[in-house]
Amino acid sequence: MGSRLALGWLLLAPSLAFSQASSQEISGTVRDSSGAVVRAAKVTVRNAGTGIAREVQVNEAGVYSVPALAIGTYEIEATAAGFKKYILTDLKVDVNAKVTADIPLEVGALTDSITVATDAAQVETANGDIGRLVTGTQARELQLNGRNYIQMLALIPGVSTNYPSSFGLAGGFGTNASGQSANGGRSDSFSWNVDGVDNKDNGGGGNNFVNVNPDAIAEFKILTTNYSAEYGQNASAVINLAVKSGSREFHGSAYEFVRNDAFDARAFNAFTKQKLRFNNFGWSLGGPVFIPGKFNTDKSKLFFFVNQEYKRLRQGAINTWVVPAMEQRAGDFSAVAAAAQPRDVLNNNLVFPGGVIPASRVNRSMQTLLRNYPTPNFTGAGGNLVFQTTQPANTNQYVQKVDYPKNGI
Repeated sequence: MGSRLALGWLLLAPSLAFSQASSQEISGTVRDSSGAVVRAAKVTVRNAGTGIAREVQVNEAGVYSVPALAIGTYEIEATAAGFKKYILTDLKVDVNAKVTADIPLEVGALTDSITVATDAAQVETANGDIGRLVTGTQARELQLNGRNYIQMLALIPGVSTNYPSSFGLAGGFGTNASGQSANGGRSDSFSWNVDGVDNKDNGGGGNNFVNVNPDAIAEFKILTTNYSAEYGQNASAVINLAVKSGSREFHGSAYEFVRNDAFDARAFNAFTKQKLRFNNFGWSLGGPVFIPGKFNTDKSKLFFFVNQEYKRLRQGAINTWVVPAMEQRAGDFSAVAAAAQPRDVLNNNLVFPGGVIPASRVNRSMQTLLRNYPTPNFTGAGGNLVFQTTQPANTNQYVQKVDYPKNGI
């Protein structure tokens, strides 16, 4: 059997050209203790992972807005003359989130400050999207058959799948994304985005796409209802996936997942145990790009994330064939139906007596040819020879992402 090599390669730089389909935003209103807006306030939003900050001035209505943010945890600092400094920490910004963070300022000296930790339970009030967020930790730690993150869509209310298992040459290797239905919609009407870029080849058979491996996923969100017109590509559901980014600290991992028939028992109704060798291994590394004392010394400008994953599958298949029986090899066809028994061309094309070819009439060349056929090893329905074949399948995936923030975060 032949082998198959599938190559997936993602080269991403979302901070240089960030798509609207995957933008995040923090906004809110700055007010004093009486509820009046503070028009002179300045708000600084800082990414806790990279340390990069962006400062904005509130408008006449006391409203600030910081769009086109990367996902991550943020700190917000608000200052105004005659008011204490206000600091909000641990503000989580997920993929596609429009986070509202209103800021209350208290009268006092600017040298004084009030620090508030964000409540972990945040309610989305800026839009009416209905969807579910899946974190990278969930995608990485939950048991996925073949480590295909698409299986997690079946956990979302309203989403169903039309395949029994996603492990194997197609599903387990993640080359097809057309087996889901959201709220009764068509299974081929999903929008798949990676860091804001369309990740579905609509011109390819089965809508092939790059299936990002779980160790490279920061998080992804499935929008099933009420999403805005900016997603006007398909009518069923929108999946927005964010690939991991580097931060000021180095983080990495190495892993291998194994499946092997040596760990399995033979099925009670199986003639033999199917061969299975599945090795899924890889590594990842993310962090800052810097040269001590020369470039990016404060580790706040250039970041990278790289990941390589390999899948090696050797999966057996049980086959049942029909080969010449042992008595037939000797010329005895008496067990065969009369209409199918061999005929003697030297005797008016009559059937050989008893369906048996005399030994003197058995062709030696035919005997030599028969040696190429395996001997029967099975008595049952479908044939008399059972054997196993193995089709090797390999995939390699390389993820490379560079973040060089422009105009802030």
